[in-house]
Amino acid sequence: MRARDQLIGAALLIGATGFGLYRIGQAKNETAVGGAVFRLDESWPQEFAAFQVVRAEIAQMGDPDLADRLEALRRDGEIWVAPKLGPGHWAAFVDTLHLVRRIYVRRVALLDPLTHLYGRPRPDIPLAYQRAHAWVNLAGTLRHELAHRDGEIEEGPAYDAEIAWYEQLRVSPFLASLEGDERAAWEWGIESAILSAQKARAMAV
Repeated sequence: MRARDQLIGAALLIGATGFGLYRIGQAKNETAVGGAVFRLDESWPQEFAAFQVVRAEIAQMGDPDLADRLEALRRDGEIWVAPKLGPGHWAAFVDTLHLVRRIYVRRVALLDPLTHLYGRPRPDIPLAYQRAHAWVNLAGTLRHELAHRDGEIEEGPAYDAEIAWYEQLRVSPFLASLEGDERAAWEWGIESAILSAQKARAMAV
């Protein structure tokens, strides 16, 4: 066999091996969140529209940079929807073999953050308070998973990034612009999210 043919054969073998590893990584990645996942794009109009609402809420809270970063990742195919991700998770970043790296968002959490967070009616908590808590939690969790995507392996630093985001929201112009019951609802939502994240961090480290 000529040297040129040997080089071509080697290149094809390397390509086939790389593709095989990618497929293995993809399967493991998707299995980690329960399977039945799909890329978040325009071919799923309900989920795509919900994601744009999430981005709008984050921008309204005063962090358009985070909203834009999430959109860039979505366009790059790094944000997926996981219908079978368990109720204990809003979202999860999964990195398999450094080949398949995705942030998965639980479908229920994306479509209806309030239902994901509470699961059942809570007449003891005003609805406005519940909604604020749900939106803050979803945004903070995406910030948490983004920290993992950017290289934080341990949970401690990822929770620190999440809590710092909540702390910024607590002193944001957005919160300062609110008054009366609306402000009280968002303050309660932020404090509740901080307490939950602090508790989860203590259990994780």
